Formats: sequence, C-alpha cells, structure tokens
Amino acid sequence: MEGWKKLLLAAAGAAGASCVLYYLLREEAENKQLPADDGEEKEKKLTPEGELAQVQQILSEIVSSQEKMLGHMKNLTRELMSKKLSFDQTYKRLKEVQPDDPLERYGLTFQQFDALLGKHQNDPKVKEGIHHIMGMPVKTDSPAEVPVVSADKVIEVHKFMLEEVEKLVQQFKTLKSQATYDSKTVTLTAQAMVGAKVEEKFDLTSEDIERAVVRYHEELATNKEFASVNMQMQKAMSYLMGAEKA
Repeated sequence: MEGWKKLLLAAAGAAGASCVLYYLLREEAENKQLPADDGEEKEKKLTPEGELAQVQQILSEIVSSQEKMLGHMKNLTRELMSKKLSFDQTYKRLKEVQPDDPLERYGLTFQQFDALLGKHQNDPKVKEGIHHIMGMPVKTDSPAEVPVVSADKVIEVHKFMLEEVEKLVQQFKTLKSQATYDSKTVTLTAQAMVGAKVEEKFDLTSEDIERAVVRYHEELATNKEFASVNMQMQKAMSYLMGAEKA
C-alpha cells in the first residue's frame, strides 16, 4: 500500500470514515485474493463512451453514502457512550441503516475502480469527488471549540485504538458464525465501538483525531512508532474483514 494510502487509512480509522477505511482495506484483501489479470479482464467490459460519466456518478454516490453513514456513526457513538451494547447489538444497529455499496451495485472491485480513477484523474469532477471522499471538511461552529491535539497525543490515541481493536478481534474470534457476518458492517461496528471508547477516555471525537492526523500528516508519515501502530491496526482490521482468516 502506498504511503499516502497508509496515512489516509489512519485518518479514516480515527474518523470512522466508513467508505475510505473499507475500500482501502478491501484493496488489500483483493490484492491477495484476485488473480493479477482478473481486474483487467472485467474492466474491458466497460463501454469507453460511458466510462467517465460512470466514474463521476459512482464518486457522487460514494460521497452521498459516506455522508449518510458518518451521521449514523456519530449517533451510534453517542449511544454507545451512554449504553453498553454488545458487538452483536451494535452490528445489528448498523446493518439496519447501512447504505448499499456503490461499487458492489456497479459490479466493480476496488482495483478496477482505482484504475478508472487513475485514468480519469485529471477530470475536474473526478478530482472534486476524490477530494470529498479523502478529505471531507469537518464543520465546527467556532475555532475556539476545536481542541488542540498534539502529534504525540495522536500517537497515544492510536495506540489505545489498537488495544481496543485487538480486544474486538479476540471477541470476534469466539463467535461461531463469523462467516455469516458482513465484512463492511463488521468494520463499521469496530469503528463505532472503538470511537466511543476513545471519546470516553480522551474526550476527543473522531473529527478531532482526523483533523489532527491531517494537521501533522508530514510528521506522522515519517514517525516509526505511528507507522508500527497503524501496521498492526491494518492487520487487526483486515482480520475483521476476512482478509487474514484464510
């Protein structure tokens, strides 16, 4: 995985940015599971004249899906802070409100869509869509309300997140019906439960952490401890998605 994607994965995990996190992790799974030429063979079936329009439409749908899901995640995080919900209960809550995956609806893998994005990356609408997905602006009422989070605090929070994710992995391993769980919903469940724990312990929302990751992205990108934590985080989340079970 490229460096920018690793940093984006860290921000997505912190922020509960469901689409970003899921697609980046799914790319890792597809790289392991799909034959090298599988994506190319399917991609040829797309009509050239409608390709750009389809990419623009898919990006628009992903942005819309992400916005809706972030709202649901915020509400569920608040509920988790006031109630003790089990993994199954949290999973079912998310399953009820989870929007369809645009890529699945169009029959595309992440690898295929990533290739299409690369082909049309200079198109203004495609650029705008990618910008929204990778860095949706966080709205605040006043700059004074934005907590100051240092780079060291970001690393501390991510270490705590890793501990909580690993606990969830151990819980998930005890479930006899793992194969019946939807991998994307499992990923979202982990994000919501860990996000609630982070907010309880550090009084920082997912948006606060995301903002700090973006602010210190250059420093964090070269920090070995941060890189190590996120490598372990990716492995743990990949297990929940099914990429590490084989």
